[in-house]
Amino acid sequence: MKNIAQVKISFVALVCCLSFFSCVDDDDSNNNQDMSANQTEFLKNSAAIISEGYDSAKQSSALLALSIESLKLVAKQRALAENDISTVKVNLKTAWNDWQKISLYGFGAAEQLALKSNVNIYKTDTLAIENSIQSGIYNLESLSSKDQKGYPALDYLLNSKSTAQTVASFNADSSRINYLTAVASDIANRIKDVQESWKNKQANFESNVGTDVGSSTGMIVNAINQHYEKFFRDNKLGVPLGVRSAGIARPDFCEAVYGGYSVALVISNFLAFKRFYTGTRNNLVNGYGLDDYLIAAEAADLDNQIQVQIDLIDLKINALSDPLPQQIQSDPQTVQEAYSEIQKLIVLLKVDLPSRIGVLITYQDNDGD
Repeated sequence: MKNIAQVKISFVALVCCLSFFSCVDDDDSNNNQDMSANQTEFLKNSAAIISEGYDSAKQSSALLALSIESLKLVAKQRALAENDISTVKVNLKTAWNDWQKISLYGFGAAEQLALKSNVNIYKTDTLAIENSIQSGIYNLESLSSKDQKGYPALDYLLNSKSTAQTVASFNADSSRINYLTAVASDIANRIKDVQESWKNKQANFESNVGTDVGSSTGMIVNAINQHYEKFFRDNKLGVPLGVRSAGIARPDFCEAVYGGYSVALVISNFLAFKRFYTGTRNNLVNGYGLDDYLIAAEAADLDNQIQVQIDLIDLKINALSDPLPQQIQSDPQTVQEAYSEIQKLIVLLKVDLPSRIGVLITYQDNDGD
């Protein structure tokens, strides 16, 4: 009996040992899978894409501010003509388009300095702008003036009237150009501050590996999701269409509502998102992106679903036409179809992708998906 008992004890001990080593092997396997993505390469390429965007936005916003400052100097010497503001209008569209390349990176200095809120809040408060011009009293440093400045304010001042009427208003009241100059300078300075902060901290971003809260991967995945959901889906289409505004269509809430190139900005912003996802640089070199990250994490199936949905969204938003406010009123179904395809990417991007790469979504969305 003693020998039988000893055999039983030895057998149990053997099973325990095998179970222990099996657990260790499983843990090692999971760790290897978690670390299979080349995070160093991902962060390096992501940083390069972000840098290219900031550099372009800084340059074009500075050129816009300079052209408006030159307009102000010309106005002091003689009456402005229509062709005097044509270059300024072109520079505004270029700078606003370049803004679309960086608006999705709402972390770091961009978050700390509230860049989005200071540069691109729409709809703009035209009455407050007119009161500020008339009184000559305004503080563009204050966040409370967020809907009286930024690109939407320039859009109102330059594009809300015919070119002839705009020129006439500038000639009749120099305080309008003063306000125009102040807004453009404010935009350029804010983007410059964020761009310089990014350059100083880029190396830290590239070395901040991991997927926990506070890691570079965690920050970028959260920032892109929040931007896609709130600023792309909701602000660019959902609110103007009425889907994200209690069923009431608000076409006057479109971006670039006066300039008439809302759709162009929608397409540009989505292109920036797509290029970041695929790791594509300005020279069209396809580097290590989130698509490669998912494939390395054995989630190629999810990457394929995301890429298919991206193509569908591309198709639908390119079917939209400017001016978008007019299309919302005359052909809301086409706009609704674009919105619906945009909506379908939310779960893949906000739930499935973070889960497969180990990132926790920490921002809050109070009104649901």
